[in-house]
Amino acid sequence: MDATTQTTQAAATSTVEPKTKMYRLRETFNLPDVPEAAEIPGFEPGLPGVPKVKPYVFDKERLRQLTMFYIGGFRALMLEGDPSAGKTSFVDQFHARMNIPLHKVPCSASTTAQQLIGQFLPNPETGKLVWIPGPVTRAALDGTSVLLDEWNLVDPGEAGGVNMLLEGYSWTIPETGEIIVPKRTTRFFATQNAADSKALVAGRNLHDVASEDRWSYMEVDFLDPVLEQNLIVNELVEGRIPQQLATHFAQICVQVANKVRRAFRGEDETDPQLVALADAIDKPLSTRAVSRWAKYAVMYTGVFKANKEQRSGLHYGIRQAVRMSPTMAMAVNDMITIVAGFDERTAS
Repeated sequence: MDATTQTTQAAATSTVEPKTKMYRLRETFNLPDVPEAAEIPGFEPGLPGVPKVKPYVFDKERLRQLTMFYIGGFRALMLEGDPSAGKTSFVDQFHARMNIPLHKVPCSASTTAQQLIGQFLPNPETGKLVWIPGPVTRAALDGTSVLLDEWNLVDPGEAGGVNMLLEGYSWTIPETGEIIVPKRTTRFFATQNAADSKALVAGRNLHDVASEDRWSYMEVDFLDPVLEQNLIVNELVEGRIPQQLATHFAQICVQVANKVRRAFRGEDETDPQLVALADAIDKPLSTRAVSRWAKYAVMYTGVFKANKEQRSGLHYGIRQAVRMSPTMAMAVNDMITIVAGFDERTAS
């Protein structure tokens, strides 16, 4: 499904005029050390296109940067970081808690400005061509948000087609003559891998200075280990796993994940264990993958114990939770043994 198809569905249901509602940061994002009076405007519940609220732990500094962008009236925010650092989920869950509709566009090398802005498409009932606004136009009309995921996959020439929109200027749709004036609550978000990332692979583009100048920038790193562990514990407990057991597995999984991430980045070169394994690591582990691994680890540990099998649920579970190359799988297997203190033939 391309960007235009997604927006056509949203346009068909988006008939409710957004009404502003103030949200307290402390309660909305579960940040007890934020001043009680601190508020940010969102929308009243009930609008279509609002992301579903999921278990998520917000980093205070990361949220501060996003709220400054939002309440400052800035239009476009680029989030950069390593793959799997949580750029998309951060934007998604911010909008979920603020009840702000978010048009999410998975960008690719074939994404065009026409798909983002709008185009004529045949009406399935009459066969006549009708103008269908794209996600960027839809967000401008509704005063909502659009997220352009993997923005640097888009050809620079096509990306330049939305430059005026990013600055909030009105523009005329040539095909219809309609003048679009973005509402003041319209926001544009984009994610991409950092230019110096080890995973900046073929197919990513460097956009020109004029295009880059339209965006505010925000660097997104992986969650602090304590926050990531708390998030995974919450997800496991929500699945009826005892708190103590959830904490045990979350601690090990997060420790291993951060060793993998440091090895991926070439950090901690004085650690002989990481130096020996670093060349085999070709990607980091996302929080999503770590959470999935922790759940599999708990499940397999229970099965192996019930069957009296001398096998480690931690080692076995990651094989199903994360797709890895054979060399990376062997390296991560060794990292699990180092952190957990037992190998794959030991009951965890």
